[in-house]
Amino acid sequence: MINAEVSEILDDCHQELESIRLLLMGLGDGARPSPYVKKYAVIRATGSIEVSFKQIIADKVDEGSHIQIKNFIKKKIRNASCNPKLGLIETMLDEFDSRWRDKFDELLSLEDKPALKGALTELVNARNTFAHGGDPNIEIDKTIDCFKNGQKILEILDSVVNYDFDQ
Repeated sequence: MINAEVSEILDDCHQELESIRLLLMGLGDGARPSPYVKKYAVIRATGSIEVSFKQIIADKVDEGSHIQIKNFIKKKIRNASCNPKLGLIETMLDEFDSRWRDKFDELLSLEDKPALKGALTELVNARNTFAHGGDPNIEIDKTIDCFKNGQKILEILDSVVNYDFDQ
């Protein structure tokens, strides 16, 4: 990954998710804190993906921009709350450069796009269910798998915004 800060965010999150998995193995599913720890893991994974996708795009657009553009990007992307769904990422790419969207779609087509999209959707739905008073039941292994698929999407995104279209 070219964006070192995002790489660090994702690595830290992955390490924490693995620690949570080990903790839950020790506690067991019947332990009282287990459901809360699983919900925290979902929030942590989804939040890390959200922050990362926005940072990848914003950092690239900010490069060499005037202060007015940087302020706009800060308000509209960096500080905006949005669910990290594949469709939203694609729309945002298209709003900046249709070539970004086309290249992103091209690279995603080389992967299992439905699985990648489904992973993000599952994390976002679980986070939103919990945030709105529901009780999502997503196992830690599933959360980690979804997070890893989210990482694949972010690696593709990072390569796309840094792709030299003039070569």
